[in-house]
Amino acid sequence: MRSTSVTKQEVRTAGSEKRRDQFLAVLLRHVKTCNIDTNKKLLVIGGSCQDVELLKCAGFNDITLSNFQSELEEEQEPHTDLSAKVKLLAIDAEQIDLPDGSFDCVFAHEVLHHCRSPHRALCEMLRVASRHVVLLEPNDSLSMRALTWAGFSFPFEIFSVVYHEYQAGGVRDSCVPNFIYRWNANEVRKTVSSYLAEYLFQAHAYPYWDFNVDEKELAMRKETRIHAITSIIGAKTFLVVLRTIQKALNAIPVLRRQGNKFFCCIEKTGQLRPWLIAEGSKIAFNPRF
Repeated sequence: MRSTSVTKQEVRTAGSEKRRDQFLAVLLRHVKTCNIDTNKKLLVIGGSCQDVELLKCAGFNDITLSNFQSELEEEQEPHTDLSAKVKLLAIDAEQIDLPDGSFDCVFAHEVLHHCRSPHRALCEMLRVASRHVVLLEPNDSLSMRALTWAGFSFPFEIFSVVYHEYQAGGVRDSCVPNFIYRWNANEVRKTVSSYLAEYLFQAHAYPYWDFNVDEKELAMRKETRIHAITSIIGAKTFLVVLRTIQKALNAIPVLRRQGNKFFCCIEKTGQLRPWLIAEGSKIAFNPRF
């Protein structure tokens, strides 16, 4: 049994609140380059108070925080003023009960790989967003495949369930550890092209390295070879080395693209593909193509 000194709030938000400074920097850069209007309506999928704080730092004002009903209730326990700061909405990421184009931007921070069908969740985000979809997920790169094969990364998210006292943190926030589905630019383009077959879109992908873990989390990760290393040199020393390497890798684009994180902003243009034309309220094939 784990020590009861860890509070319920610490358990529930494990891994979500640590070292988001690098992600914030990436988000701010793309808010500008992708022309995201921070005054428009934003829907956060599978969100937490940490998401709200980060998005407010990025300049977003009209935020709706969504999650399972039970998660929203737990989120409000230590944050009694949460409903005064943002709107709250109980929804299922894989079946969002909202009309098409309800929000200007839809945001998800490391949520899709907890779904039964990550692709279905992304398609739902695309349906509900009128302009932008912003997401952060694990990156599918040659380096990450090699690290997983060598035992330095694990294909299932065991740690999250362990930290949540074996009750949550896995598939759809259950006790079943989720497979870590990794994305890359090509995977996004295939998914979006299949769902938005009628329209042109832009996908701004930015993979990078971000080892957003702390000493406590490292000490509990026993499913990979990293535990053997930290037991010898200590978690603190390992983190210093890790973040030094992280800074060096991110400084070189070709190495940065091999990173463990995958940021992507999908921009819906509303422009039909060249072989299609609008005929009133309907879309037809362009015979002149």
